Amino acid sequence: MWLWYTPALLTGTVLMLLPAWSCAAVQVTHLTVDGRTDSPLDLGNPRPTLTWQINQTHDCDESVCPGDRQTAYEIQAAKTIADLSEGQLLWDSGKVNSSTQQVRFGRELKSRDSIAWHVRVWDAYGDASDWSSPATWTTGLLEQTDWGEARWIDYPGRTENQPLPLFARQFDLSHNKTMVSARLYLAGIGMHHATVNGEDITDEVLAPGYSNWQLSTEYRTYDVKNLLQPGPNVIGVSLGNGPAYVRRSVKNPSVGRTSPYSWWESQLQGNGTLVEDAPTGSITVQLNATTGYHVGGSINIDTGGGGERLESRTITAIGNKTVTFTPPLKVSHNAGAAVTGSGNNIAASDASAGAAVTPRLIGRLEVTYSDDSKTNIVTNRSWRTTLGPLVTDAWYSGSDYNATREQVGWDRPGADLRSKHWIAAGFAPPPNLATRLVARAAEPVKIQERLTPVSVVEPAPGTWVFDFGQNIVGFPLLNLPELPAGTTVKVAPAESLAANGTVDQTSLGPGDRGTNLFNTYTTAGRPGGETWHPKFNYFGMQWVQVTGLPSGYKPSRDLITGLRVQADVPAASSFTSSSARLNRIHKMAWHSMASNIMSVFTDCPGREKLSYPADYTQPFGALARNFQFPAFLRTAAHHLVEGQSIANTSMAGNVALKTPVYDWGYSGRFGDEINWGNAIVLVPSLLYDLYGDTTVMATYYDRLVNFVDYIQREKARGHIVDAALADWVEDSSQTSGRITGTWGYYLTIKAMARIANLTGHQADAHRYANLSHDIRNAFNSAFWNDSSHRYTNTGNNGTSNATQTAQALALDSGLVPEKHRQQVLNALVELTYDYPSSDGAGPHLSGGQIGLGPIVRALSAGGRDDVLWEALQQNDRPSYGYFMAPTVANPHGFTTIGEEWDRSSSKNHMILAQIDEWFHAGVVGIQPVALTTLSSTWESRLIFQPKLVGDLTSASGTYQMLQGEARCEWQRTAEGNFHLTVTVPANAEAEVRLPSVGKVNASRRARFVRVDRDYTIYAVPAGTHMFNNETTHAVDG
Repeated sequence: MWLWYTPALLTGTVLMLLPAWSCAAVQVTHLTVDGRTDSPLDLGNPRPTLTWQINQTHDCDESVCPGDRQTAYEIQAAKTIADLSEGQLLWDSGKVNSSTQQVRFGRELKSRDSIAWHVRVWDAYGDASDWSSPATWTTGLLEQTDWGEARWIDYPGRTENQPLPLFARQFDLSHNKTMVSARLYLAGIGMHHATVNGEDITDEVLAPGYSNWQLSTEYRTYDVKNLLQPGPNVIGVSLGNGPAYVRRSVKNPSVGRTSPYSWWESQLQGNGTLVEDAPTGSITVQLNATTGYHVGGSINIDTGGGGERLESRTITAIGNKTVTFTPPLKVSHNAGAAVTGSGNNIAASDASAGAAVTPRLIGRLEVTYSDDSKTNIVTNRSWRTTLGPLVTDAWYSGSDYNATREQVGWDRPGADLRSKHWIAAGFAPPPNLATRLVARAAEPVKIQERLTPVSVVEPAPGTWVFDFGQNIVGFPLLNLPELPAGTTVKVAPAESLAANGTVDQTSLGPGDRGTNLFNTYTTAGRPGGETWHPKFNYFGMQWVQVTGLPSGYKPSRDLITGLRVQADVPAASSFTSSSARLNRIHKMAWHSMASNIMSVFTDCPGREKLSYPADYTQPFGALARNFQFPAFLRTAAHHLVEGQSIANTSMAGNVALKTPVYDWGYSGRFGDEINWGNAIVLVPSLLYDLYGDTTVMATYYDRLVNFVDYIQREKARGHIVDAALADWVEDSSQTSGRITGTWGYYLTIKAMARIANLTGHQADAHRYANLSHDIRNAFNSAFWNDSSHRYTNTGNNGTSNATQTAQALALDSGLVPEKHRQQVLNALVELTYDYPSSDGAGPHLSGGQIGLGPIVRALSAGGRDDVLWEALQQNDRPSYGYFMAPTVANPHGFTTIGEEWDRSSSKNHMILAQIDEWFHAGVVGIQPVALTTLSSTWESRLIFQPKLVGDLTSASGTYQMLQGEARCEWQRTAEGNFHLTVTVPANAEAEVRLPSVGKVNASRRARFVRVDRDYTIYAVPAGTHMFNNETTHAVDG
C-alpha cells in the first residue's frame, strides 16, 4: 500500500504559520514543445504538447514547502515574444487548478505559425510564481500545397558512377526593405548539405536522415536571415546518395574501389522507354519491358529537355509490356521517351519499398519584409547544377573526394554559374506520387565530441594506424599538411586490429558482400594544408588507418580527429560507483547506445546501420535511463506506421522487420516477427509510461489494431505464437520461439488493453483484457512443467531446455501464477549458476536480445541482486568481462558492448547493454514509477531503493523525470555506517527504502511509513533528504 504525503491538504491554521518569502518561492524552467527543447522551426504537429518544470528557489525545512506541489498553472501564448510581453495573446489557458506539468496547446495551428509562450504556476502555499522565460516554436509546412511552385530537381541524365551533383541559385534581395525573417525549407535525397553565401546554414549533419521515401521524405527548416544580405546572394546545395541509393555497382577503380561493401542494395525500379508514341489523353502506354513497375506505384514519362514535359502518373494496371495509369496524359510523348517507375508505396510483401532513389532536391526560401511583402525562391529550372568534387558516395563503403575538381567560391556571390561547367537543373519526379514532405519530430544529428587519437603507430611502411581509445560513430576528419596536388590519401575505419597491427574491418561487414570500406581524399595542393571529412556517410571506428601520405612523412596524432556524432537528444541521467568495473561497463553501454541514436535508432553503426525495432524496444529500459526520447519516439512511431503493410494480402497489418523499410520485405524469418513488429504498439505505450503522452496512441490507434488483427489472424494458434528469431543472440540459442513469441503476444495485448482504455475504446479494452488472460493461461498450459517447476520448451511433454530466458520472461511480464513465483525465481538463479562456462565459476547471464532485460529485472525484483553482482565479476563467456578482456583484435578489450556473447560480429550493439538499467534502478536505486492505471490520469512518482551489493562502498546518480531531476547518493563505511541523500524534484513525492532495519536518523521532513522485510520505509516530499544508519548490512533485494 502506497502512503503519500499530500501537502495540498492545508488548513487555515497551518497557513498562518507558513514562512513569508521575499520573492517568488518557485520558478518555472525547462519549457518543451512535443519534447523538444531547441525551439523547432518546423514542428509538424498543429496542436503540440507543452511541458515545464518547477524549482524551489529557497531552502525549506518546514512541514510544507512551496515546491512540494504545483496547485495551479497558467499558460499564455502569442505570435512573438514582444506580443507576449505586451499581452497581445493568441491563447491564455487562464488559471487551471491542477498539478499537471503537461498540457496540449489550446488551439489548432496552421502552417508557418510562430508561437512564443510562457508559464506561471501556483505553489503549495497558493502563491503565484513569476512568469517563466519565454520559449518559441514555429509550425512547418503542414500541407503539401504549402510548397507552392517548388519542384523536385536533379542533374539531368546523371548516371550512378558520375560525381555527385552541386546546385546553386543566385538571387538579389532589395536594399530598400527591412528583412524580418528568412526561412529555407529544404529536402535533399539521399543527404543534403547547404550553404548561404558560402556559410553553412546549420550545425546539423547527415540531414535529412532516413525516410521511407516511397511514402514520405523529411524536410528541414533553416533560419537564414543572418546569412542573407541586400543585393546578390547564393544558395548552394550538395547532395549525396545516403541510404536512398545503395548499390554495389557504385565504383571508382582509380582509387581501388572495385568491390564496394554494402550490407544490402536498393532495388532498382522500372527503367525503360516508350516503344510507340503516346498521344495527349493516353491512359495506357506500351513499354519495352514492364519489370520493376507496381500497381499503385508511379510511372514517370520524360520526353527530355530537362524534364520540361515530365509527367508522373499512378499505375492502375500492368499488362504484357503495357502500363495503365491515371489521370490521362496532358501532353504527347514520342516513342523513345524515357520511362521510370517508383517503388511500392503500399508496403506489400516485397522489397520495393526500399526502391533506389537517385539524388534530387526540393526547396523554397521565404523572405519576409517589415511591410509584409515577400520574396520566394523555389526549386525549378532556374537553379544551376554541376558535377562536383565528390566523385563517389556510398552509404556503406565510403566516399571519394577529389579536391582538384573544386570550383572555389561556387556558392558565393559573384560565381560564374553560366560557365561551361554548369547547366540548368532538370525537373525530377518525386520518389513516388504518394511521397509526402514531412517535418521531423526528433532532434537533429550533430557532432557531439572531437577526439584526438591517443596513439599513432606504423605497422607497415607508409601505413599509419590511429587509435582514438574509444569505439565511436562518426567521421574521421583529415587535417593534412601542405601536400602536392593530386595526392590521394586513403582513410579506413575499423573496430579491431589484425595480428600485424593493421586494421581489421571484419566486424564492419566487408566480406562476401564486398570488401572495400574506406574514404579517399585527393588533395588540391593548397598552401597551408587541407581539412576534410565525409559529409554523407558515417562509420563505426576506434581505429583509423591512413595510407597514401608522401614517403618519409611521419604524421602526428592530430592528423586525424574523430568527430563523434549522434542525434541531439537530451541526457537523462548520470551514474558512478566505487567499482571501476561497473563504471567501465556503464561507459561501454552508454557508448553503444549513443552510437546507435542517429536519425533513427540503429542496430550498429557499421555493418548494417538499419533500424530494427526490437533493437531499441528491448533495451529501452537502459536507453531511457540514459537519454530522453519524448520527441524521438514520435519519429519512431511514424516510421513504424509507414512500415506496416496495407496491401490487400494476408500480410495486411504486419510491420516490417526494419522501419524505415529497405531491403527485405514482410515475410520469412527476417520479415515477419512479432517481437520486432509489435514495436508499433510498444512505442506509443512507452511514450505514455515515460512521458505521459497519449496523442501518438490516439493518432495511430487504428494501425495498432491492424497489427493485432494480423497477429490473431495469421500467427496465433490456440493463443500460442511462434517467433522465428526466438531469443536472438542468446548464448546457447535454446529458448523456443514459441515461448518468446507467446510472451511478446501477451505483452502486446496487455498494452493494447490499456491503450484502448486510455483512448476511449472501452469495448476493445474489455476484449483485449480477456484475451490477455487467455494467452496467460495458454502460456502456462503449454510451457509449465509440473515436475521440474520450471518453464520448458515443451512443458509437461518434457523437461529439456529450461532456460534463463524462459523463466525470466514469465517472471518479468507477470505470466507466472503467484503460487509459482518463488519456484520460478529459484529456477532462474539455479540456471545462472549451472550455466556451462569455460571455468565453471560463478553465475552467467545467457539471455539474448529478448531475454537479457527480463533476466536482469526479474533477478533484481526477486531480491537476487547478488546474482547480478557476481555475474558482473565473471570474465568468461557469456559475460561483460569477456568483452573487456584483452585480445589481439582489441588489445585493451572492447570499449562498447558487442552484438554477441562470443565477441563475433559487430563490436558496437546495444541489444546486450540491458544491464545498464540495473546500474540506475538497482545500484543507485532511482526507480520512477509511472502510475499507468486504466484511468486517463498519468502521474510519475519515485522509489529510492539502493542495492548494497558485493564490496560496493558508494554509488550516485541522477535521473531526469518529467517533473525534474531526481538524485540519489549513498556511501557505506567499513564501520558499518550508511549514508543516503536523495533529492525529489518539485511537484513530486517519493518512497525511500533504506536497506537496513536498525536505527535511522532521518531528515525532519521524512515520514516513517513501515518496516518491510529488510527495509525501513519513509515517505518524503520534494526536496533533499538525508538518512544515516549505523547498523547497515548488505541487502540484495
